[in-house]
Amino acid sequence: MKIEVKPGWRKGTKITFEGVGDEKPGYLPVDIVFLIDEKKHPLFRREGNDLEICVEIPLVDALTGCFISIPLLGGENMGLSFENNVIYPGYEKVIKGQGMPNPKNNGIRGDLHVKFFIEFPTELSEEQRKEAASILQDCC
Repeated sequence: MKIEVKPGWRKGTKITFEGVGDEKPGYLPVDIVFLIDEKKHPLFRREGNDLEICVEIPLVDALTGCFISIPLLGGENMGLSFENNVIYPGYEKVIKGQGMPNPKNNGIRGDLHVKFFIEFPTELSEEQRKEAASILQDCC
């Protein structure tokens, strides 16, 4: 038996081979049922047909802008520029059509949600604190 797993199949998808199981005289052969499971991915988390990836960036990049390279599902990378954006806690960038393929709707894919973890410094000198407070009080 050969199972051709289609891209985008979800956990719980059943593949049934009818009447090819155990055969006993006087009984109908049983069905063989395979159940698809998902393996945890080191970078992506799946939510339906959408994918989520978390990216860690330094506080200075979050405040002053940056360019980051995001891995995509197929192994390629996509460059994202945040030169004129402030990345704040809870900020999320959605990249349309870079999620999982929808096996029922050929050619349509879910979205990729890029979430950010911002690395904060663990300590600051007194001079750095004063300078940061001065800058942030002017803008906020």
